[in-house]
Amino acid sequence: MHVKREIDASDRVVILGISGELNDEGLRTLAAELRSAQEITPDFGLLIDFRNAVGRDVTTQGVRALAAESLVLSPDSRRALVVPSDLGFGMGRMYQMLREGQGGQINVFRDIDEARRWVTRREQDS
Repeated sequence: MHVKREIDASDRVVILGISGELNDEGLRTLAAELRSAQEITPDFGLLIDFRNAVGRDVTTQGVRALAAESLVLSPDSRRALVVPSDLGFGMGRMYQMLREGQGGQINVFRDIDEARRWVTRREQDS
């Protein structure tokens, strides 16, 4: 798995582009990637782009383990997942449901532009 990190300071969003083979350990690496970026403050939004990832080795146990981890960003931050496949979209929705009530606004998308618009929208714009 390869992670490309882009920080858009003006829109206050971190974009993680994931490519290659993705597995449960790779999911846990994403949280570590965010924790290691000192230029990111907790009020940033997050967009994770899985369009170039192959996630056939991601399990429901891996998604559950990720959902159980503490949030890296503020509970008020928006988190958008972009997943093109039906299975990946379903796993993203599972993560969304598991995180429900624990803080953090999460939404799963198939379209990168729609995800970007949503994650950068400020609460007063909603």
